[in-house]
Amino acid sequence: MAESGVVERDRGGLRERKKRATRQALHDAALRLTLERGPEHLTVEEISAEAGVSPRTFFNYFPGKEQAIIGDDLFAVEPEQIRAIMARAATVPEAMESIALAMAADAVTRREQVLLRWQVITRYPALITRMFARLEEFSAIVAAAVAVRVGMAPDDAYPQLMAAMTTTGIRVAVQRWTAGQGDDPLETHVAEVFGLLTGVLTAARGTY
Repeated sequence: MAESGVVERDRGGLRERKKRATRQALHDAALRLTLERGPEHLTVEEISAEAGVSPRTFFNYFPGKEQAIIGDDLFAVEPEQIRAIMARAATVPEAMESIALAMAADAVTRREQVLLRWQVITRYPALITRMFARLEEFSAIVAAAVAVRVGMAPDDAYPQLMAAMTTTGIRVAVQRWTAGQGDDPLETHVAEVFGLLTGVLTAARGTY
């Protein structure tokens, strides 16, 4: 019985790895083809063929080509991790930097993909709308975590502002990193940007 359970876990783990690999292949294919042809001329069928899967399989992972181009790992930190970071940090600004560093740690494992995605978004500004939608989702999660930390409602000004500053700080750090083609570690840019933010926040209001 125990061996059967191990086999089932191994099979489950293999299925998950295959799913991640397929999702990754579709995202990478969408990025490469977008740079070659532009998003307006790209089709789901072409992305699927490039990734070596069927269009039917494509729609098991992404609802459309724009989602495949942007990817669903833009902010790879899970809500539970954000809440845990917010709960244990000494201050909210410190938590903001820790969230950004957690995202940076994930991004450096996918350096080429992150650089390629930013190149695509920069070249085709129309895709920024889709990215902003993901930013809003992430910002709402951060605002909720801040609200719990300081005993406010998520739509109060302070949680909203801290969440907006977190997403903006991450965006600036990534922009600076990609502008240098990743020569300096992303963590260096995160520390620089959030060091400035923390200094401003501390001077303006103190700590929470």
